[in-house]
Amino acid sequence: MIRSRLFLTLLLLAAALPGCSPRATSYINPAVDFSFIRRVAIFPFQNLSADHKAPARISSIFLSELLEHDGLIVLAPGETLSVLQDMKLGSAEVLSEDQIVELGRRLDVNAVFFGTVEEYGLEQLGRDRSFALTVSFSMAETATGSLIWNSQVYQGGVSVWRKLFGGGTPAPYHVSRKAVRQALETLF
Repeated sequence: MIRSRLFLTLLLLAAALPGCSPRATSYINPAVDFSFIRRVAIFPFQNLSADHKAPARISSIFLSELLEHDGLIVLAPGETLSVLQDMKLGSAEVLSEDQIVELGRRLDVNAVFFGTVEEYGLEQLGRDRSFALTVSFSMAETATGSLIWNSQVYQGGVSVWRKLFGGGTPAPYHVSRKAVRQALETLF
């Protein structure tokens, strides 16, 4: 009898878990027709975390995930950096709407993606340590330079399943990729 109650409790818990998982918070400008966006650039990601390599790691995953979307042409990061140097803009700058319009004109893109790594590294949850990150992504269209999409995601490596049944924590790559995918699912 006790085993059947325990099994039923675990089954009910498993059914409720998908609703408890972290999700991306997002904003999409309802007045924008996203079908015109075909060519995009990725601005170098900002870093607010203690890991100085975090932006390069996340932007690499972000680029790979963007390239999987049919009909979207993503400029090579070197092209974007070259134009930023010509415009005498640093990758750590926050661009004005006019600068976004000019960047779009020079790169011949319809939109520019931005990213900020807010937290990146190990976090302590009780006795468990696991990798976690918080990252924000946004997109500005280059006709006016205005923000048309934004998404913030927290993703941690400790799950209830891992706590209940054991197992190692996922690698930073897997946690980061899941975060990027959650953010992009709010857009595509």
